[in-house]
Amino acid sequence: MKKTMVFLLVLSAACPLRGASFKSAVEKAAAGASMDGASWGFAVVDAASGKEIFARDAELSLVPASTMKLPVTAAALEYLGPERRFATRLMSSAAPSGGALKGDLYIVGGGDPSPGSELIREAPALRTIYDGWAGALKAAGVVSVEGSVMADDTLFESFQPGSWAWEDIGNYYAARPSALTVNDNLYRIYFRPGAAPGERAEVLRTEPPMPGVVFENLMLTGTEGSGDNGYVFAFPGQDSAVLRGTIPRGPVDFAIKAALPDPALYAARALTESLAAAGVKVAGRPGRGKVPPSAYELASSTSAPLPEIVRALNKRSFNLYAELLLRHMGLQKYGKGAPEEGRKAVSDFLAAQGLGDGFYVADGCGLSRVNLVKAGAFARLLAAVREKPWFPAFFDSLPYPGDPDAFGHIKRMGEGTPLEGALRVKSGSLRNVRGYAGYLKTKKGRTLAFCSVVNNYAGPGAALDDLHRDLLLELYGKY
Repeated sequence: MKKTMVFLLVLSAACPLRGASFKSAVEKAAAGASMDGASWGFAVVDAASGKEIFARDAELSLVPASTMKLPVTAAALEYLGPERRFATRLMSSAAPSGGALKGDLYIVGGGDPSPGSELIREAPALRTIYDGWAGALKAAGVVSVEGSVMADDTLFESFQPGSWAWEDIGNYYAARPSALTVNDNLYRIYFRPGAAPGERAEVLRTEPPMPGVVFENLMLTGTEGSGDNGYVFAFPGQDSAVLRGTIPRGPVDFAIKAALPDPALYAARALTESLAAAGVKVAGRPGRGKVPPSAYELASSTSAPLPEIVRALNKRSFNLYAELLLRHMGLQKYGKGAPEEGRKAVSDFLAAQGLGDGFYVADGCGLSRVNLVKAGAFARLLAAVREKPWFPAFFDSLPYPGDPDAFGHIKRMGEGTPLEGALRVKSGSLRNVRGYAGYLKTKKGRTLAFCSVVNNYAGPGAALDDLHRDLLLELYGKY
């Protein structure tokens, strides 16, 4: 009996548990130079059972960056439903009479992100929608509008969260989440770089034209190939902006993307132009105003179903769409399209999964550094939602190696390795923050849900991508 016990002890020492070598790989990665001084939470669970496979500081509360979009889009699919669509309506103070509209025209925003979207599949161009509306009015005999084209975006509170950084406000990725969203609420500023690094870069034009917008241009020329390091500093609603940073030497012209100062007012101006092109005269200037209760509906446009929006949101990590869905959830659950109610709706969803203490929701997109997540709770959430009827749409929204609809570093991570076809992962990045969360189908056919969040790392972000690629390959082969 004693010999048998000794043999078993020796055997167990020579053949450690399956997870032991993976733990060694993680600890080796944690000791690397790129992780010097970092806080790292990492958790892996069996997606079918929710059983923990590996955890390292999985109860640390860490800033998640854009991985925050996953609980938000899951909650949106739960509360709004995969069949949900959003409408924008064209309304008037009164029905047309004698070829004239005697009051104002109203574009009433319903929180649809798709008019003019560059990211949502088959989204119509804004000009296509507005030219169609103008043509329909002309065909109905309307030749004049005695009032103005007014924009109504009162369905939502559109101000950005106060915890967003000042250097972000004014840039496209921090655009106002207006209920009347058009062209992804952005425009482009084109520059001519200087002949040498350090020289001033000249503003050439904007697309579309932004009449009345005034720039204080401090943009400089960087080295060739240095990319877009330019920032737009602007308050929402103001027609002035400070341009700072660098653009690369070399191109004839180089564009950066800026947030529309007032998306709703831009929409009113654009429709006024379409009406003029169709021969419908508008007496007043474009403006903002709330549609009267007795208004008459003239036309409308409708978005694609919610899964198409979620797909674009997660694959392109587009902050604006996440903030719009947050406000839709607040309206759906609490009758108010405000960020506070939206955050509460997401927190309610997480609590219903038994994971309320694993997240602190500060915004919908992860741009705020006040968001917090625990990797263990995150991985368990990903396991739990696999039982939801809308899960296929959620899963389809996650990027994979080589994904043609994704962009940036996450598209390249794992290309040319067995992770192709096996990995679905949403990443997140802010300065000194990197997050990865998703699903891995292993070589043995098992599906794992995982979350890894790193804060305050020392090395380049690309080093963390490589580190996580190698760890995911280890998981792929081991389980």
